[in-house]
Amino acid sequence: MYANVLVKEPLEKVMEDWDYLHERVLSHFATFEPMGQNIYGVRRGRPQNRPSDEVLPGPASYVQKRPSYGTLILGPGGVTVKQSAELEISITPGGLPHHTAHSFGYWHINDMDELSIRLPGATPDQPGSLLLVMGVPKPGETDRWAWYCDECHTLLFEHVYQTGALGFNGFWKAEREAVAAYNADSKNQQCPECGDLNPKGYCWNPAKDTADEQRARAAW
Repeated sequence: MYANVLVKEPLEKVMEDWDYLHERVLSHFATFEPMGQNIYGVRRGRPQNRPSDEVLPGPASYVQKRPSYGTLILGPGGVTVKQSAELEISITPGGLPHHTAHSFGYWHINDMDELSIRLPGATPDQPGSLLLVMGVPKPGETDRWAWYCDECHTLLFEHVYQTGALGFNGFWKAEREAVAAYNADSKNQQCPECGDLNPKGYCWNPAKDTADEQRARAAW
């Protein structure tokens, strides 16, 4: 597995630092990286002493409806915050809509189970890391980008990518296509059942945000 990870320095100079969380290695897993039978991702978290209920700027109606931080799960009972302690393995079952506040602006639904574990920083003032692992999708398995009404949870819009057939390397292009299609028509944000107006979507990478997507990221 390590043979597929490239660093700029000669290998003998970095062997002592050869781990997933080192900056020279972590960047290769900042999105997701298929390796063998699994797909790996590493995310930098917030410092341990940052309040988990801190509120980011955004329209008051959205802030009141949605937790300001954390991974949200949409199940039969509505939206709940997924709680996981540091060093505790957490599993997001395939088929379960999930969204991380201010990180990606859609509900992600993948057919593969996703395992995650939060690792603490070296000190309380340093950010921790989130390690993500899921299986490489098989033929017939998909990734979906969905938007549900904030008020009544009616499905507003969905974009499906045939990950197993087309390969994971097309995931991020499909994400951009999904967000662009949802944002293109304001009717997509208006719930046909209750009339609630929902925020637009945004991609995981904030460097490519449009002005509308920046506002949406602050909102949810």
